[in-house]
Amino acid sequence: MINMSQKTIRARDPAIRSNLYKLLSIGFRYPTPGIFKTFQNGKFLDELMYNISAIPELNAFMAEHSLMIDDEKDVMKGMTLAEFGIRFIRTFDTGKPVPPCSPYEGHYCSKPRSMIMLEVSEFYNFFGLRMSQEEGKREFPDYICVELEFLHFLTFKEGEAIGEGKEEKLYLMAQKDFLERHMIQWVPKFCLKLQNSDVPFYAGLARIASGFITCEFELLTGNVHKSNML
Repeated sequence: MINMSQKTIRARDPAIRSNLYKLLSIGFRYPTPGIFKTFQNGKFLDELMYNISAIPELNAFMAEHSLMIDDEKDVMKGMTLAEFGIRFIRTFDTGKPVPPCSPYEGHYCSKPRSMIMLEVSEFYNFFGLRMSQEEGKREFPDYICVELEFLHFLTFKEGEAIGEGKEEKLYLMAQKDFLERHMIQWVPKFCLKLQNSDVPFYAGLARIASGFITCEFELLTGNVHKSNML
């Protein structure tokens, strides 16, 4: 977790956006005991909202959601990891024909899921990324946490390019294309389903994810359009 007292942030900083994608990816995964502790003591939500506060376009959204944060924290304080795990599995992993809130893009699109997985894998492969084949770490490429992790990578590389005085447009274009072709097509639907979750933590996390992704897509689309006009 970042040290908030020592971190100075500026608007639209790629590092802040990268942090947000990383935190959202962590938030939607089955938590380790250490991560669950940060859910329970409120540190995870505090860090998430701190990063959101650095994005001016999300200030109104933050003001609205911050009213719900205390309630979400209170519910988490009274929940054990075992109870949380049961609710996680009931929400994301079990159900016929699919779980109530499936975290896989292929369950929200009209295309065959195999085609979706191939398309997102091609994005990863273009940047030299491969899905882990290590036992216990294998995941499907259309998993929401993997897609968020990919955007974390792209925004990190954007910031790295800026820091080295290199052109960052490749990473901006990739973010815009990936959001447009994939995440914006299904994540808002996934997040809407989570509003009926019996875990307020995930309902809140979903609102943040949907709001942030929508904001990112709108800003990136505008910036790419302006650069093409020059």
